[in-house]
Amino acid sequence: MARRNTRRQQSTGKPAWVWFVLGNFVGGFAVFVFLLNDLKTEQVRVASKASKPAAERGAPEESKPRFDFYTLLEENEVKVPKPKTPSTRARDSRGESGSDSSATTAQAAAPKDELVYILQAASFRDAAEAERLRAQLMLANLEAKVESATDSRGTWHRVLVGPYDNRSKVAKARSILAEHSLMPLVLKRPAKG
Repeated sequence: MARRNTRRQQSTGKPAWVWFVLGNFVGGFAVFVFLLNDLKTEQVRVASKASKPAAERGAPEESKPRFDFYTLLEENEVKVPKPKTPSTRARDSRGESGSDSSATTAQAAAPKDELVYILQAASFRDAAEAERLRAQLMLANLEAKVESATDSRGTWHRVLVGPYDNRSKVAKARSILAEHSLMPLVLKRPAKG
């Protein structure tokens, strides 16, 4: 029996990579021609702008940005009514005693000075644990005390560090407490005078 030739005939066309390279070359050439044409038209525009006299050209203000918020702010201005109580300056100008005005300025500055900062290092149900932590903090040169408080859940013994009158001292104390793996709460309390 004779065998039939089962081989396929090879295609005589070009391989796929040749078509790919040829397509990229044609596409790149088309983009180059397009950009070259765009560049020429831009040069023509610049040349025609330069040849126009200054009077024909647009005003230079057209290129500057325009800010409308100056006018918008004036339109949205809020009128604040004058205070009903006269200020300390008004009292001084009317001739009232200067000691009265100095007392009011001292009272105005006093609330800021009356607050102190206290750090709550921890709170415990057991008083012995609170005393142990207080002793550790005393060894770390912190002024610590234990304060007991009772609420609906029972009695808690809080370990407090301070008082401090400024934030820099508070920050230093917090860093020392962080070295002892404690995350303190910062409390503001009125100073006891």
